Amino acid sequence: MNRFFIAHIFFFVALIGLLCAAAVVFKRKRREWKPMVLSLLPLVLIFVTAYLGKNSPFSHQVVNIFYDGLLIYNAYYFWKANEKLIYASYIFAIAATVLDFAMHFVIRMT
Repeated sequence: MNRFFIAHIFFFVALIGLLCAAAVVFKRKRREWKPMVLSLLPLVLIFVTAYLGKNSPFSHQVVNIFYDGLLIYNAYYFWKANEKLIYASYIFAIAATVLDFAMHFVIRMT
């Protein structure tokens, strides 16, 4: 199987989780600025991280750390706000991000 596809399948799974969370935030919390920013920022960071991956590995790692921390914060924030569907979407995205990291690690080892 193609290594590029294997390495990035979990990236796309995380993206789906982030898009679902953003869609629910747009539907339910459109008038509140903080949830809107929290739902858009991971989408921006995931594309910045993907762009920097090939061109600047160190910058990719730095942005990725912020992305990972933001996902954890968003899951906590929406859990405290009792938004179960948004919280579940972020847990889904966190799991996919962890699996993406593990897959990259495995591919580098082979």
